[in-house]
Amino acid sequence: MEELIRHYGEGYTRLSAALEGVGEELLNFKPAPDKWSIKEVVLHLCDAEINAIYRMKKVISEDNPLLFKFDPDAWAVRLNYEGMDLNLSLQLFQVFRLSMIPVLKQLKEEDWSRTGVHNVTGKLTLKDLVQQFSGHVDRHVQQIERNKQAFQAQG
Repeated sequence: MEELIRHYGEGYTRLSAALEGVGEELLNFKPAPDKWSIKEVVLHLCDAEINAIYRMKKVISEDNPLLFKFDPDAWAVRLNYEGMDLNLSLQLFQVFRLSMIPVLKQLKEEDWSRTGVHNVTGKLTLKDLVQQFSGHVDRHVQQIERNKQAFQAQG
């Protein structure tokens, strides 16, 4: 599990690297009306991490808890991601990740098999959750890179 914890813990570093040199215009650029800007992606990652930590801690602490889906598009609109502070959200994301590392490191091997039941995807282990949210950053870093390419292509 050391490698999984390491990869999860380095999520902030991977996200920060993807944001290097991104100016305000690119930060707010949307490749299509129904696509997120880089700023919205970062704010989404912060809010998703709130959900991730909640789910992981429930699975660690409770027996087979219910886990619920959240609607990221609704959060983006209703919370006005476009008007929120990017730097504060980046700092929160970093602190959220840092706060979970000691929790994950102190777990016993059998804790990684603890489960919760997601209302859409069904049974998930703690290991599944950590893998899911570790990969979540990677998928959105790729999205940030696609936004950069689309911005450059528009001239």
